[in-house]
Amino acid sequence: MSHANVRWAAAPRLFESFTFWTAARGATAAAAVWVLLTAWGRWGIPDVDAADPLMYTNAGNLLFWVVWMMGLVLLAPIAGRVWCGICPLGTLNEISSRWGLSRPFPRALRNSYLKAGALVGTVLLIGLVKIHHFPGATAYFLGAWAVLAVIMGLVFAGRSLCSYACPVGGMLALYGRAAPIVMGVRDRDVCVSCAGRECVKGSEQWLQMGLARLRSALRIRRHPCPVNLRVWEMEGTERCLFCFNCLRACPLDNVIVSLRRPVSAIWRERFPRLSEIFMAAAVMGFLLLSYSRFWPALENAVALPVAGLAGPAGPHLSRPLYLVWAGFVLPLILLLIPSAFARWGKALARNSASEPGFDRRAGGNLPVRFWVAGDSGQQPAGDRQDDEERILADAGSVPGLAAVLLPAVIPTLLGGHLALAVVKLNAKLGYLGLAAADPSGIKTYMAVEELGLVPRPGLLLSLPAVRIAAVIMVGAGIGLSVLSVLNIVKREELPALPYLVQIVLIGSFFTGGLIQWLF
Repeated sequence: MSHANVRWAAAPRLFESFTFWTAARGATAAAAVWVLLTAWGRWGIPDVDAADPLMYTNAGNLLFWVVWMMGLVLLAPIAGRVWCGICPLGTLNEISSRWGLSRPFPRALRNSYLKAGALVGTVLLIGLVKIHHFPGATAYFLGAWAVLAVIMGLVFAGRSLCSYACPVGGMLALYGRAAPIVMGVRDRDVCVSCAGRECVKGSEQWLQMGLARLRSALRIRRHPCPVNLRVWEMEGTERCLFCFNCLRACPLDNVIVSLRRPVSAIWRERFPRLSEIFMAAAVMGFLLLSYSRFWPALENAVALPVAGLAGPAGPHLSRPLYLVWAGFVLPLILLLIPSAFARWGKALARNSASEPGFDRRAGGNLPVRFWVAGDSGQQPAGDRQDDEERILADAGSVPGLAAVLLPAVIPTLLGGHLALAVVKLNAKLGYLGLAAADPSGIKTYMAVEELGLVPRPGLLLSLPAVRIAAVIMVGAGIGLSVLSVLNIVKREELPALPYLVQIVLIGSFFTGGLIQWLF
C-alpha cells in the first residue's frame, strides 16, 4: 500500500472482535436513545420567561449539539471517519438494508450534492428556528434522521445514508484527508489472486453447539464493505467508513490498519470530485456564519450583496436569503474565483499559446495533467463497483481546477472549525455534571439562573490558554493550506497567487472573528 508506511500492529485484533463492535455500537445507540428520551417534549419551563432555558442544561441537547457535534471535529484530524463505523444512524441504516429491497442508489445522486444540501438545510433550521436552542426540536431532528436511515435502508443497498445523504459524513470525509489512519493490505497480489473475495461478498460460518443429545447450529455472518469498496484498490480515505468489515471478513489476514504521514495526503491524493466543492462550500458557509456573529463588520460586509433584496423580499424572506447567501453561495464563489483567474489569466493564456495544439478560438486549456475523475480518464480506484460520480469533462475548466485545488482549502477550514469546537467545549462541558444529575435540565436552570443556589459552570481551561490554542489551530490550518497550495500548483503547473490569496482571505475571516470573540 503506497500511502501507508507504518503498520498498526496491536489494534486490528481488537477490531476483529465481534464483542468489541457490539459493545461500541450498542453504547452509541444507547446514547442516541438517551438523547431522544431526555430531549423529547422539552421546549421550555412553565412560568419562566427565558426563551431557551434548557439549551445547555438539558442533557440531550448538551450531548447532541456540544459534546457530539464539536467532539467529532476534534476526532476528525486524528481518526478520520472512524465515527462512521459506530454511528447509531449508520448502524440502523446498514441493518435495515439487510432486510430491504437492496435497490442500487440512483446513479445521478452518487455524489456529495445531497450531503451539501442537507448541511445547508440544517444551517437554515439553526438560523431560522434555532433548533439547537430547544431540546424538543433536537429530538424531532434526530428522530427524523433515524426514520430516514430506516427508509433508505429498506429501499437501497448498503449504507446509502452514510455514503450519499449524511452531512456529518461529508464533513468527516473532507477533514479525514488530514488523518493518519488508513485501511490497506499487506500484499496487493494476495487480494488480486483471492477467489472468495469475502471482503466484497461477505461470508457465512456455522458454529456447531451440543450438549448430550441436544444439538444446534448458529450462523455467523461476516458482512462485506457496506459502501462497496475494494480495499486493495482503495486510494484515499474519503469514502471508507472504517467499519472494519473488510478486516474481519478477510480469511487470509491480509487487511491491515496502517498509519501514514498526517496531512501529507491532502496534496498527494488525486481523486477530488466536483460535488465535493459544494460540500466544502456548505462547511465554509457554516463557519463563516458562526464567526461573523462575533464580528459585526464582517457580517455587515457579507450581507451587502443581499441587502438590496431585503426590501422587495420582505422581512420573512430577507433572513433566509442572507443565510443561503452567506451559508453557501458566497463560499462557493470564493472556491471558484481563483480558478477563474487561473483559467483565463492573460499570463497563462500566453504560456498556453506557445504549446502545440493550442486553439485560440477555444482559449486554450491549462496544462493540468490528469482528469478530475482519475488518471488518464480511468475510473477512480474503489469506485468501479457502484459507478460513483464521473467527471470526464475538461479538467482545465473552472470547476475542474477548483476540484483539483480543493484539498488545499481543507486545512484552513479544519483549523477554523477546531478553534470553534475548542472554545465551545471549554465553555459548556462544565454543564455535564449538572446534566447527569438532572437530565431534564429544569431543576438545574432554576437552581443556577433563577435562585442562584448553584454557581454557573465555569471554563475548563483559562481564557489565555484557550486563546493560545485557538490561534495556533487557525494559524496552523492557514500554514498547512499554503504548503498544500505550493505542492499542488507545482505538480499541476498552475499559478500559485490566486489560490494563496484565497487561503489568506478565508483565513482572515476566521482570524478576525476569533479576535473579536476572544480578545
